[in-house]
Amino acid sequence: IFASMNPQTDFIQKISKCVTNDTFVRLTLSKNVDRSASLKKVLIKLALIKKELQYSFVYRHETQDITKNFSIKNGEAELEKIIGNEFWVANFFTTKRDFVFEKNKKGKINLREGKPTFPQKPDRQHDKDKTGLIQKATYLQELGILDDKNRVQKGKGDKYKQIKKFVEVIADLLRKNPQILANKLIGMNEQKSLRIVDMGSGKGYLTFALYDYLVNILNLQAKVTGVEIRENLIEICNEIAQNSKFENLHFEQGFIQGYELPKTDILIALHACDTATDEAIAKGIKADAQLIVCAPCCHKQIRKQIKDDSLLEPILNFGILKERQAEIVTDTIRALILESNGYKTKVFEFISMDHTGKNVMIVGQKRREVIDAKIYLDKVEELKKQFGIEFHYLEKLTSNI
Repeated sequence: IFASMNPQTDFIQKISKCVTNDTFVRLTLSKNVDRSASLKKVLIKLALIKKELQYSFVYRHETQDITKNFSIKNGEAELEKIIGNEFWVANFFTTKRDFVFEKNKKGKINLREGKPTFPQKPDRQHDKDKTGLIQKATYLQELGILDDKNRVQKGKGDKYKQIKKFVEVIADLLRKNPQILANKLIGMNEQKSLRIVDMGSGKGYLTFALYDYLVNILNLQAKVTGVEIRENLIEICNEIAQNSKFENLHFEQGFIQGYELPKTDILIALHACDTATDEAIAKGIKADAQLIVCAPCCHKQIRKQIKDDSLLEPILNFGILKERQAEIVTDTIRALILESNGYKTKVFEFISMDHTGKNVMIVGQKRREVIDAKIYLDKVEELKKQFGIEFHYLEKLTSNI
């Protein structure tokens, strides 16, 4: 199969041939030549995007994933550029055979093949209809998102898109963390309910949608609690839950800071203002939550502390830039503290700025392996020193956990 004098070219041609004969499953590039680079892997699949077959590249960095789509021609040019040059190992899966490309520091290339890991052709659909994640349910009408004919109400389009995107994010997180769903299926012996708490649930838009998805679409045993300080919203939400026959969805009154959080599988805190986000994260860590999902709002605590030294003065002299810098520093430290407490953490934009300005999401996934907390806490200290910060509120809350 690999018979020419240039095995690197042969390997690229093999990929091209498998695209043509529709046996391509996926391609994974690893072992970056630059070991200090933040880019660790590249995951490649084929996808039908607007009815055109394209390469979909996911560039996996230490703290984020970046997705780029290429035409077949441009995708193959990208593969020629990075296979064997930027990455020394490539694992290529097809429905007929698996192939491995390995290159060492001396330039020697080793090619192997074996039986197919994935003999079934994958679904190429990229533009999937994800409306099935949200049912046209009673709660959406009672919350004023849909009218009586299940059409999105005027002025509620952004909110509807935000709800959909939130459920998609949760669905993806659960897919990547199947251990969270172990023994939670309805009808199983010795049923164990998935325990979820939404801190600062507000009007409950996302709380209702999440419960609906877990129980009525995934068919899981789930108990969801929304915690909210405004009594009128609690009454409204509990009434809607009752009307929707959401038996294990309940809203109760409480501040995030004073709420006694039981052992929890998933903690959610969306748009909790300023240090309330830190209080929610700390409670999630203490409750040993498997997933902590936050969308921060306001970053006043750090903004007040940032010092306008000579290095930062050109940036911090402008109010809007100082505000954004405070957001970046605040959320970076939050992510590092989550990491120090055993969570693999990602910070990403979960919905376009066109729909909401509060669009950054921090997700912590509980690690199975033990980590060295000092590595991350040292980075926190470096950031504090660089920006003249005395303390981050989350530090104080987690110091004794």
